[in-house]
Amino acid sequence: MRKASIPNIYLYIPIVLLGLHLIFRLIDQANLISTFPLDKFNDWSSYMAQLHFLKECGFHNLCQYWYNGFINFQINQPGWYFFIYPLFLLTKNVQLTAYLSILITFILTLLALFISRKRLNLNKIQITALFLFFFGNAIAIGNFIRVGKIHQLFAWFTLIVIFLFLLIYKDKKIDKKFFLIIPFYFFAILTHQNSAIIASLAILGLFLIKDLKQKLLILLATIITITATSFWWIPYIQNFFATTSKTIIVANSLKEITKATLNDNLVAIIIPITFLITLYFYLKSNKNRKKEFIFFLPLTLISILLLTRLILFIPIIKQVFPDSYSLFLLFFIIFMFFKIDFNLIKKYKHIIFIGLILITILSISLSIKFTPLFAQHTELEEEVLAILPEIDEKFIILKTPSRRTSYPQAYYSYAAIFHNKSTSAGWYPSLVSPEYLKKIDSLDSILISENYSLLKQELKELNTFEVLAFDDYCTLLQQNGFNNKINKSRVCILTLK
Repeated sequence: MRKASIPNIYLYIPIVLLGLHLIFRLIDQANLISTFPLDKFNDWSSYMAQLHFLKECGFHNLCQYWYNGFINFQINQPGWYFFIYPLFLLTKNVQLTAYLSILITFILTLLALFISRKRLNLNKIQITALFLFFFGNAIAIGNFIRVGKIHQLFAWFTLIVIFLFLLIYKDKKIDKKFFLIIPFYFFAILTHQNSAIIASLAILGLFLIKDLKQKLLILLATIITITATSFWWIPYIQNFFATTSKTIIVANSLKEITKATLNDNLVAIIIPITFLITLYFYLKSNKNRKKEFIFFLPLTLISILLLTRLILFIPIIKQVFPDSYSLFLLFFIIFMFFKIDFNLIKKYKHIIFIGLILITILSISLSIKFTPLFAQHTELEEEVLAILPEIDEKFIILKTPSRRTSYPQAYYSYAAIFHNKSTSAGWYPSLVSPEYLKKIDSLDSILISENYSLLKQELKELNTFEVLAFDDYCTLLQQNGFNNKINKSRVCILTLK
């Protein structure tokens, strides 16, 4: 019987629903262009500040804006910043640049998919569905569009291009054109540790199925990439263990199921199981099952490690976010699904048709429930923004009344970008040691305990001479040895001098 693929009609409704929701989210997030995000649910402010620091401080130079000074891009990965910096020089607007980077990344990814579709034997509807199932799902919209993990989004563009290379060369002899993978692997390593690890795992699958000569060519491309990126990763490794990064195991959310980790745990069960089921039918649809199984072996192992939670005990592998592994598996789930011989699953056609629609509706519903829309400023945020220009010394923010809408770290970014202000705190904790971060985090507790002399001592040790406080704490601090500099209805600036 002739091999058949899933009918396009099965994909029309998911494409329309996911496409409309993605467009809606992009329109909502366009508020970023005119309104600087100050709420808790955003990484935008951190990455926009670091883009500003690239211009002001340069690469691998001392940057004084945060944490009493840090070496710029010694620990933070520079890939996305290098990529988008020319646009920033043109726009001279960090918010516009950050937002446009999303659109540019989506467009580049779509182009890569459509350019590769004939070699992968996928039609336009399948390519569109692949893009929307990947970037229009609740995880991707929450992480990339709302929270603003824009460097990870760019990393996924580089990863998808790498995946396309691997899928094409899976059934083709390695030639000189394969070396075009190098710039994408280069940026995958420079953009995020997640993409560096995932890219390497994916390339391993291709390496395993090739003969010795082709293995050497893959190894050569890898060595060239690793050598080319050594200007960054050698200092990174040298300084990694002196920072908070060494204490962060991003897979820790899988250790136990709580209200905060429920979604991560459910996804880390559903996606691996779905991958293994899809792989089974994919292998049944292929004649060369051994080669296909070996090619997907690294992904199969990741699925099993995620499902059993053994991933928590594997060095390096445990440094990747569970969401990233889920997206890694999801891309290949979608690809394999389109490659399954539909004759094998035809008896389930009604379940598949309805299931695709229900999965789409569920994803959109979860996005609506758990991913808030762009947060506009309240009167409190406007008051803080109005008072920031009055700061003259290195400052810190104490005990904000509403971290949900007024996130201290976001103000540290805003103050640096728009008013050239420096803080002893910051908005990228991986830059500093655990001891330094603990000292910063303890300030609010000291304030609540009303130990004002210790608070002053800690602030001076942190080289901090101005504090921004709120509501009753303005009066309490003024009554206990702090000097009032400026006071508004809910916000004040106090000095230690």
